Amino acid sequence: MTSVAQTTAGLSARIVVSRSDTFTLDLEVAIEPGTTAALLGPNGSGKSTTVDALAGIVPLDEGRIQLDGRVLDDPDAGVFVPTEQRGLGVVFQQGLLFDHLDVAANIAFGPRSAGRPSKQADAIARRWIDTLDLADLADRHPNRLSGGQAQRVALARALATDPDLLMLDEPLAALDIATRTRLRRTLAAHLDYYEGPRLLITHDPVDAFLLADCIYILEGGSVTQAGSVEDIRRRPATPYVAALAGLNLLSGINNNGMVKLNDHPSQTLQSADRATTGSVLVTIHPTAVALHAEQPHGSPRNVWGSTVVAVEPLGDITRISLGEPLPLNVDITPASTELLQLKPGATVWASVKATEVNLNPA
Repeated sequence: MTSVAQTTAGLSARIVVSRSDTFTLDLEVAIEPGTTAALLGPNGSGKSTTVDALAGIVPLDEGRIQLDGRVLDDPDAGVFVPTEQRGLGVVFQQGLLFDHLDVAANIAFGPRSAGRPSKQADAIARRWIDTLDLADLADRHPNRLSGGQAQRVALARALATDPDLLMLDEPLAALDIATRTRLRRTLAAHLDYYEGPRLLITHDPVDAFLLADCIYILEGGSVTQAGSVEDIRRRPATPYVAALAGLNLLSGINNNGMVKLNDHPSQTLQSADRATTGSVLVTIHPTAVALHAEQPHGSPRNVWGSTVVAVEPLGDITRISLGEPLPLNVDITPASTELLQLKPGATVWASVKATEVNLNPA
């Protein structure tokens, strides 16, 4: 069990919920105001149960949830605050906007349901419409919104309730790649408008690495590692975390599919993405890098010679760390490691297809 410090401001929780004879969620989490924490884990790890417990949909079997000094759930003390009184703002994967209401009315719904007079609720909605640049959409109904627009409206609706905790439950998962990339940048900027604690629930390491200040790794109902993004990437504690942490993250300038890297000016990468221009964050999955004993020819658009810095067995995979001119983590099979006779100091050729060089606006 990972222990976290208690905090009176923000969120402080120990959540223990048994969903079956074979699965029990048992985790601790603390989020300070103005901080975004990501709960990152594979399907079946307990992320949805965490959301249900925080929202009051599922009561705790053990533990305690405290938000901004208020105890929301404490079975030992006989305290259980119902969902509508918890002061939560939630952005769901599908947005869940009301089809019969336009954007302005959707956003005003939150403060109205909290008992605000209609004029006051409309004024609050207008403020968030202006803040999140939704004025051109205010009169539209959800069926006339794109996926990205709908999620921005869902965020505004959640913020309009002035919540004590903002939860984002897989907010980008239902979007296509291009929309997800654009909205990720928008979301990062818009989260700064909310001063309370923020909890991002996701299975996508890119979302966690780019949006969160700290990350909790949830595996099999337990937090197996918690720390800053850099802590997680540099010191993975489990094979699952190592696979996530191995995601190569670079920065550069993209011009028509040619990416000039900021920290490695002698090296450029070709990407199939010609639409995401200007400053970009580049992600390359460690399994997308191929290693060769000799210089390869053919389809790969990015090929360079390198030196092996480290070789780390991780069960079914071996993590290879490459040195200059482009330090990357590469995951290959133990059999390939042996076939290529890879060890620290060995020379090797690396290649990456242009379609595997993924770009996100910086």
